[in-house]
Amino acid sequence: MADIKRKGTDVTIVSFGKIIKLAHEAAAQLEKEGISVEIVDLRTVRPIDYATIVESVKKTNRCVVVEESFPLASISSEIAYHLQRYAFDHLDAPVMRLTQTDTPFAFSPTLIDAALPSVERIVKAVKATLYRN
Repeated sequence: MADIKRKGTDVTIVSFGKIIKLAHEAAAQLEKEGISVEIVDLRTVRPIDYATIVESVKKTNRCVVVEESFPLASISSEIAYHLQRYAFDHLDAPVMRLTQTDTPFAFSPTLIDAALPSVERIVKAVKATLYRN
């Protein structure tokens, strides 16, 4: 079962694994700007606890899914589909998917940092779902 790690009212961030730490850092940064972020830690991806995600999005009306995988055929695409199917009337913005860039994965630390989601990219994605710059 998924776990709500942080309660919020403006946007839901869904993530899992070690990248969840970046979601917490981004939420803390956004809180300073008056943006309340709810964080849902999937904890497992098989099965996915869709019910917890849907209930969170029904409350916040927005969702950013953060994962380290490639964008094609990813967990974030499954969650985005599920939300548009079962929470469409509650969404005030499209589901934002923040994944690794769609490039071959490099082994250089600089290129890895450029390819993976970061706190800065998460903050930018959350603000985009809120239609803020």
